[in-house]
Amino acid sequence: YIHVNGKASDKISDSLRIDLRAVDVDYVLNLVNFHSVDFSGEASGHAFVVAPFGNLAAHAQLMVNKFLFQDGRMGVLDAKVDWNQQEKQIDIHAVADDGPDALTFIDGYVSPSRNFIDLGFNAQGTHIDFLHSFTKSFLSEINGHANGKLRLSGPLNKINLTGKVAVNAEAMVAPLNVRYYLDNDTVTLVPDEIKLDGATLQ
Repeated sequence: YIHVNGKASDKISDSLRIDLRAVDVDYVLNLVNFHSVDFSGEASGHAFVVAPFGNLAAHAQLMVNKFLFQDGRMGVLDAKVDWNQQEKQIDIHAVADDGPDALTFIDGYVSPSRNFIDLGFNAQGTHIDFLHSFTKSFLSEINGHANGKLRLSGPLNKINLTGKVAVNAEAMVAPLNVRYYLDNDTVTLVPDEIKLDGATLQ
């Protein structure tokens, strides 16, 4: 459900209020042809668009239920989104809450004009289901939690996930058909590579 209220107070200033209720995020991203990474869920909240003297100003406060990142559960996302006129980018400040022991703080931006994304993730017990999209060539399953900092960045057609996290997890290595466990081990992500240096696989 989307409801739009608009008004023109004079010839040089127009404003729009958009109310959203359980709007399919994936559907909206498909409309704007954003396929670099997958976000989905049901968004509710308010967005405001103002264009005084033709200069666009826009911001939104959104709550996204059943929020998924790369098909991995993240809980409920509470997001503040602003159009940064000076940098020509969409600034994002958000928290994904999947219970008291699974919080993810997200800060950064998406720049359509520069074709670039830069989002920082502060993982505090974050479910790592989303990593399966990056590891499915050799892992048939991955479950667990992570603590640490990750960064999703790069040109929209070549995004990398980088950073270092402490992981409690289990994974099924497809070629070996063996399940391994990580107990608070460090996983380092660099462009196009995942390192388990010093990790004890059980």
